Amino acid sequence: MKEIGVRRNPGVAGIEPGAEEDILKPALIAGKLALALLLALLIFSPYQGAAQKPTAPAMSAAMASDLAFDKLPKVWHSEATKHDFRAEVTKDLFRAEWVDIPPAAAKQGAYIHTECRRAGPKWVGSSRVNMLFAIPGAPSGKDTKVCSLTVRFEVDSVSPEKITGHSEAIHTFDVNACKVQETKWGEFTWIPKK
Repeated sequence: MKEIGVRRNPGVAGIEPGAEEDILKPALIAGKLALALLLALLIFSPYQGAAQKPTAPAMSAAMASDLAFDKLPKVWHSEATKHDFRAEVTKDLFRAEWVDIPPAAAKQGAYIHTECRRAGPKWVGSSRVNMLFAIPGAPSGKDTKVCSLTVRFEVDSVSPEKITGHSEAIHTFDVNACKVQETKWGEFTWIPKK
């Protein structure tokens, strides 16, 4: 005799004829609902994010910092050394050059050139220095010597009101040999030249 409306699963023991159909119906319905919900999320979620974005295009941090650097003063005064520096600042580079070199020192080739590259939130690099140094106990006219050296230099922050950072400062120096024997880190603040 042939049974009508009953499916048999010969590999599953303990399931009565017709029970299989009742067990699978809720699972099939739940699966179809889950699939429909997943498809709805995939289709509509990009539109949801777009609706939450501001209507005006936002300026990236890099663009904003470039604009700010363009508006910085060009000449800065060091409160520590009393020197004036022409500074060029971009998001990736900081350059400075000593501009108020005394005429006698300028004739002998004195300069300070600083160049730093962006490293995270600050600029890190060095200053090449060519300066006149006093020779202790030397006779007049021979009491200075031009020495060249390089010191580490870091800029921590830049704003239109001030530039702050720290650099190696000469603590012990052998003028006769033009050799730095000991340095210490010193902080500096530059303000716009008035």
